[in-house]
Amino acid sequence: MTILWDWNGTLVADVPLVVKVNNQVFAAHGYRDTSAEEYRRLFGFPVKKYYDAIGVTDEDFPRVAKEWNEGYVAGFGEVGLSDHVAQVVRRFHEAGFRQVIVSASQVDQLRAQVKRFPELEGMFDEVLGLGDVYAVSKVQLAKDYLASSGIDPKEAVFIGDTDHDAEVSKAIGCRCLLISGGHQCDEILKATGCEVLASLEDALALLGA
Repeated sequence: MTILWDWNGTLVADVPLVVKVNNQVFAAHGYRDTSAEEYRRLFGFPVKKYYDAIGVTDEDFPRVAKEWNEGYVAGFGEVGLSDHVAQVVRRFHEAGFRQVIVSASQVDQLRAQVKRFPELEGMFDEVLGLGDVYAVSKVQLAKDYLASSGIDPKEAVFIGDTDHDAEVSKAIGCRCLLISGGHQCDEILKATGCEVLASLEDALALLGA
């Protein structure tokens, strides 16, 4: 069995930092603040849709996205792993699961972030990210990985925290488990029709680890 893991909001609890940086950058450009609750209701992929909902113009978007990325990278030191992550990924590893991170983050930044957590060392077979900072989609990333690895999608499961993770799993033909408490509210997660779990620990029993 192969687990395709989302990173932001699933393995790392970065929503507080995201909202903080959102509001800092929005304020610098004359846009309004958002709360964590509103963010979870509005956020989606591509990320530009979220900026559109706040009122960020097409003209401002590249500048805002660049400044947001710089602020997020600078502040990432305050981000910790989500609850039980270290134990869960180790249990899956010891049970013989292949584990791969598939993220919409810029790949070099992503790999540097993963290295910040020594408890994750050796747990992942691959760490896959995108080539830019615009967080558009990870569907092709996942498709290419499964194709190149010869992995049957029926022997894979995507674990994430957004409806985009559900879209990715549907596009590649694998099961999807969504974890509550990440970047989107439960109402959005449940609307996908995927299984929504209260915590990562629940995935261990479901997947037989």
